[in-house]
Amino acid sequence: MKYVKYVDVTRAMFPDQPPYQWTENVSAPWTPIVKPLTESRVALISSGGVYRRDQPPFKPDKNDLTFREIPADTDVRELRISHDYYDHSDAERDVNCVFPIERMRELAAEGFIGGLSEAHFTFMGRIFRKTGLLNEMIPGLIARLKALGVDLAFLVPA
Repeated sequence: MKYVKYVDVTRAMFPDQPPYQWTENVSAPWTPIVKPLTESRVALISSGGVYRRDQPPFKPDKNDLTFREIPADTDVRELRISHDYYDHSDAERDVNCVFPIERMRELAAEGFIGGLSEAHFTFMGRIFRKTGLLNEMIPGLIARLKALGVDLAFLVPA
């Protein structure tokens, strides 16, 4: 398998732009799990651009700072993908590649986790507006997670 040197590729694609200031998280707080998984309510969060067909798709360009709530009981056949920056042909065959809702349901049914949040969340990756992400989207997402009584979030990058 040949690996893509993402930073080098990005710089080559945009030679007229100043070098992008990549974020390096060196002080992310460690938050220990405070209750057993078997008692925890879990939410799924994906950057795969997944949405329900009755919701508006994500903007096809970068920097869409919106997110979609996907009710926990959504039939996967109702899900679509709106993201132009990765090959989602496999995910279109099985959305669990980028939004593993059926696998999470199985974990809840087995008792491995206490249960699922009433809603799960998706957004479109490729957000370069770090300030907007930190000050707009993330606080709104955190507020929804708290309102839903979520104990843990399972993050799935696309």
